[in-house]
Amino acid sequence: MTNFEKIDVAKKKIGRTFMNNIGLFMSVILVFAVIVIMTTDIHLVSFEEITSLGLDFFLLLFCSYSMYVCCADTGSKAGLSTEKYIVSMDNFADKKNCIFEGNMQNKMINFCNYYTANELRNTRTSIIAVVGLAYDEYWEKYMHLDDKGIDALTDLTPAQKKAIKKANRVKPVKLSPEMILRQGRSARRRSPLEINPAKKKNMLFGFKFIQITALSVGMSLIAFDVMAEPSWIIFASVCLKLLSVILNGFGGYKAGYDNIVIDTVNYTNAQTDLMQQAIQYIRATTND
Repeated sequence: MTNFEKIDVAKKKIGRTFMNNIGLFMSVILVFAVIVIMTTDIHLVSFEEITSLGLDFFLLLFCSYSMYVCCADTGSKAGLSTEKYIVSMDNFADKKNCIFEGNMQNKMINFCNYYTANELRNTRTSIIAVVGLAYDEYWEKYMHLDDKGIDALTDLTPAQKKAIKKANRVKPVKLSPEMILRQGRSARRRSPLEINPAKKKNMLFGFKFIQITALSVGMSLIAFDVMAEPSWIIFASVCLKLLSVILNGFGGYKAGYDNIVIDTVNYTNAQTDLMQQAIQYIRATTND
């Protein structure tokens, strides 16, 4: 083992040890803060004092969100180095190369049309099968009817009418060769690829910004009146606010890591699975 490998192993060991014991560290801070708070007269600041909290609030907001973003980036980088992610990318590249080397890319649109039609049929079948209707019967008699036409039928139960209406409202999924072959693409709503991991990460960042804003407002409104020792009161206040910043950092790290190891890997695996299906479909239809 080289010196660089030994350093890398040591860094990972220290990181795991720190992460495994972070709960204990946080617990100590919380216990201390609770003890001090119980001996302190805590109140919300008055309306007149709110105007003087602007700087404190924005500093807390900036620190919390910056901690979240920075740690999310660190988590993403950690996720990119995992074997799970690397294997997923390798499988994706292998299937993509197979399609291009076999000159199948021009026939991908035929597979997409086949897939969307088959997925639509399976989805509708799962809806009407519950109420005892066969797809062929649904196709011939009920698929082209509107809600009024379905309500006018006398040979169906209310549950069957409801299922037919629901099946009629189901629309085909959107699937194109670009969505399968290029990373960073996705369809909305019901989709074989779910939500784009990059889009999901941006949505999470936006939601977290709103959440941290609300938290920062609440933390900024907390004021302490001295009852015993001023230094302990100040330290408790700092611990509470510091705790929120630290927790947002760990939340960001987990979000960044999960976005790669879970969201991106699942999304890429779905693309790889669709490419495999496309290869089998194109080979079968070409032989025919």
